[in-house]
Amino acid sequence: MKRKKHIIVMITVITACFVVMALVNEQNSVDVSNLEDESSDNIIVLDAGHGGEDGGAVSSSGVVESDINLQFTEKLKDILSLNGYKIVMTREDNSDLADKSIETISGRKKSDMHRRLDIYNSHIQNVAISIHQNIFPADSSKGTQVFYSTQTQSGKILADNITDTVKKYLQPDNERLSKPTNGSIFLLDNAKIPAVIVECGFLSNSEEIKLLCDKEYQKKFSYCVFLGLLNTEI
Repeated sequence: MKRKKHIIVMITVITACFVVMALVNEQNSVDVSNLEDESSDNIIVLDAGHGGEDGGAVSSSGVVESDINLQFTEKLKDILSLNGYKIVMTREDNSDLADKSIETISGRKKSDMHRRLDIYNSHIQNVAISIHQNIFPADSSKGTQVFYSTQTQSGKILADNITDTVKKYLQPDNERLSKPTNGSIFLLDNAKIPAVIVECGFLSNSEEIKLLCDKEYQKKFSYCVFLGLLNTEI
């Protein structure tokens, strides 16, 4: 990214002590309707998965994925904003983007996905990072996995960089590799920009869910995602 040289000193210091930056006091979000008027700098679309009537996965203890997704996304927003990135959030509360006039749940879900996709593709300089949590019947499954859009080469590079950074700082035993969608994820398959989905961990793993709900871990994890983005030339 273009700002790499400007913040390399900050990166060195923060990486050494692994202290995540304080919350930003000033809003740095961008109105999607005005994106065409922005400069050539990349705009980061942060997509907290699910929301509203679609809570996503739910742990055996009642932890709802959509809530955790938003917590991770808000922390990532704070870090990116503090480092001068322009941010678009697809949601900032427990809501979705669906057209509420649609009568069926499946129809509203489809509407929600299409509206998120519209935000992804609203500007040629966008980069989309969607935050999710995983779940699996076997409670032994754990670890971050990143999926990427095959529409651009940069999507794979970003996914690999995020994966490598998370492994380096938080999950040295994680053997999962980033994966292409292979036509299975609507948002990534139709994104015209570099886009990834970060499955932070498994709500079904009793040890990992404690980390996923821990605010300090969320900050550290979000900082790893930031480093992965920083190391990607887009």
